[in-house]
Amino acid sequence: SANVTKNRCLPPTAPRPSLSLHPSEEVALGDNVTFRCHVPRKGVQVIVYKEGDGKYRWQQEGVQDRTEVSVQASENGIAGSYRCRYETPAPTWAMDWSDPVELIVLADASFPPPTLSLSPPGRVEPGATVTIRCHSVHGATFVLYKAGSLDSIQHNTRGDTATFTLHRVTQA
Repeated sequence: SANVTKNRCLPPTAPRPSLSLHPSEEVALGDNVTFRCHVPRKGVQVIVYKEGDGKYRWQQEGVQDRTEVSVQASENGIAGSYRCRYETPAPTWAMDWSDPVELIVLADASFPPPTLSLSPPGRVEPGATVTIRCHSVHGATFVLYKAGSLDSIQHNTRGDTATFTLHRVTQA
């Protein structure tokens, strides 16, 4: 049976769209980022939504296979989790949302660095659990990296404090 929401039927086997961010999901404050929603059908309406925002961010009609929207990361408020979906005209079908994509806006050098604390402090035994706490007076999206690596270990969105927990630590 079809799910009915606001007079729109959702086909149970409808292919889902996918959302990607370019050049990456992490951009510096002031840089441009392009939201790209790929859809498996032609001539559809595409909607991009920021979670927790309560409103649609962008909407485009007649999309053939993908749509792109470029914006400047001019404020930290653009950071967050985004999804896209598409709707077909007649019969009107609203498809499932894409998987979420997290946009992280990196602070510029004029922002003071966050403070960092460890619990327990000092040396720990292999296999222990370590908690890393980051705090910024400006509020931020926090991303935890291991020194020497470009890949993030964890990230925590929104707020002035983030807590990262590392279980069963090793010497590495």
